[in-house]
Amino acid sequence: MTGTARYHRDWIIPILGLLLELAFVVLLVFTGLNRSSPWLEVFFFLPFSIYLLAVWYIGKMKTGPATPQTVAVILLFAVVFEATLLLSPLPLSNDIYRYYWDGKTTDNGFNPYAYSPDANALALLRDSDWQQVMNKNVHTMYPPLAQLVFAVAFRIAPTILTWRLFSALFHLLSIPILVRILKELCLDVRYSIIYAWSPLALIEFANSGHIDSLAVLLTGLSFLALLRKRTALSAAALALAFLTKIFPLLFAGLFFLPWGKKGTAIFTTIIAAFYLPFAGAGAGLWQGSLYFVDRGIFNGSLFPLLAGLLEQFLWPPDALHWAKLFVLVVFACLFAYLFLRALLEKANDLTLFKYSFWLTAVFLLMTPTIHPWYLTWVLPFLVVFPSTGWILLTGTSVLARTVYISFDATGVWRELSWVPLAEYLPFYVLLAWSPVRRLSAWISDGTTRAESKASLG
Repeated sequence: MTGTARYHRDWIIPILGLLLELAFVVLLVFTGLNRSSPWLEVFFFLPFSIYLLAVWYIGKMKTGPATPQTVAVILLFAVVFEATLLLSPLPLSNDIYRYYWDGKTTDNGFNPYAYSPDANALALLRDSDWQQVMNKNVHTMYPPLAQLVFAVAFRIAPTILTWRLFSALFHLLSIPILVRILKELCLDVRYSIIYAWSPLALIEFANSGHIDSLAVLLTGLSFLALLRKRTALSAAALALAFLTKIFPLLFAGLFFLPWGKKGTAIFTTIIAAFYLPFAGAGAGLWQGSLYFVDRGIFNGSLFPLLAGLLEQFLWPPDALHWAKLFVLVVFACLFAYLFLRALLEKANDLTLFKYSFWLTAVFLLMTPTIHPWYLTWVLPFLVVFPSTGWILLTGTSVLARTVYISFDATGVWRELSWVPLAEYLPFYVLLAWSPVRRLSAWISDGTTRAESKASLG
């Protein structure tokens, strides 16, 4: 195909971008991105459908390398989408108010791990946004780098919008890194659209301001540095990712292999150095994390089925305990298997990235709680390893937010029974269809070869 023809094919991308922007405007106008609106989940699927169309188109394109203009267009529209969603008046999640409070606490010279928001020592810091903080009796669960970034955002401008701008910026900065990763792997950089234009990521970062955007940015930087054999930078970046949100710990151990002793030492030293200034909080360093680990179930995939099965034989609290223990053992065994396999086979960097994807995916499917923004953790992996099922799940996960319609009106937390089926069934069907299709192709290919041999005979 000529360069001119390829250029014209790429101009379908800005057309899709314009349609997606129009869809976000419609979503904003008709729902205000208000989590109490019964229309939020309905109108969300308008931009998500256009996003799916864009991803499908990228996958079907049979063209050469993308032009720099195409990459610029993808990034430019991501900026436009973020700017549009920043116009939404209220965040969908209350987490951002905890970020604001933690930043305010740190900026005023208090150790955020030493006091819960309802502590009398912090009474003078309370304002109207304090009322929106959830779990006021629980110490913060966010790691030290997150605390420092919260404090910086508060110092720059003590508003919720400031942090939303920070989160949106981190998302945008991740896109060039993913483009570089795709180039290093000789893959089509257009696939960066999976992360750049994801309605889930755009809304969770520009509207709700989740800190996950910074963790994703640093994780991507770590993998890019690893591809370029800059192991010290890779180790430092992943340590900082863990110090932002703990999910990189799911696969960090795999990176010890290419890092070697020096990189592993850098990783552990940076983590220790960041926690040391907060050590005076003692057990408060872990109280928040342990509290949320010990909580019940929300929007889980496989875990509720396992816990429900065990409840047929055990008292419910015991069933929940044994279900968590079982999940922990399964995950530990999977990690050990992948680590040994990577060690024995001297796995390359791409294989380690794939194993990291598997570990993150299995964790999300087995954890008791999955908030929609947790699925932003897999989006960077999907840029390299596209999966129709996982991409679809980033959209259907919005159905979990239906719980807020009644909660905000009545204060009663009641999950609708049909939501898990509508959210997860399409995902598992697509997940199962992929190996079935490969098996069918293998059987068909084998039959063709046999018939060919028979005709020759």
